[in-house]
Amino acid sequence: MLFQSILDCISGTFAASPPPAPPIDSRTQDSIASDILTIILTADTPYTLHKQLNEKITTEGWSEAIATSLLHGLECAIKAGTQMAKAASDALTEAKNAAIGFAEDHPVYATLIALGILAILMPWALEILGFGDLGPIGGSFAAGWQSRYAGYVPKRSLFSFFQRLGMNWHWDV
Repeated sequence: MLFQSILDCISGTFAASPPPAPPIDSRTQDSIASDILTIILTADTPYTLHKQLNEKITTEGWSEAIATSLLHGLECAIKAGTQMAKAASDALTEAKNAAIGFAEDHPVYATLIALGILAILMPWALEILGFGDLGPIGGSFAAGWQSRYAGYVPKRSLFSFFQRLGMNWHWDV
């Protein structure tokens, strides 16, 4: 019942209107995504999770539509309060430990990766904080910060640095 409701959520259908039957010789991408989600939610060990996912993805292939359906299904499962299987939780812990180990073993590479991510996220962060390309955005954090200067923003202040970035950053990056 739970997996059917998740499948309905993935495919965009509800219990009132059952999803159309997939063709006999090929499966829909929503069905493949549902199977992958079932594996993630029910695998009992990280090894089983890894093995079953490799078999499913290798056998069925991978596409953006499957990834999108899977992401939507995971969102629905989280909203429905479904608890992830122990294997998924263990896999998350292993990934976290591997990332920490990489950062400790290769601090220069980790720093370069972090700087690259920061450069990608900087336009978004500046806009969220209210440092727009035409000046501080009304009602934003930046506007509130600027009001503390009472009309005078000192040269080379942190505020002026962020505002200059907000006005000069290429927003189409």
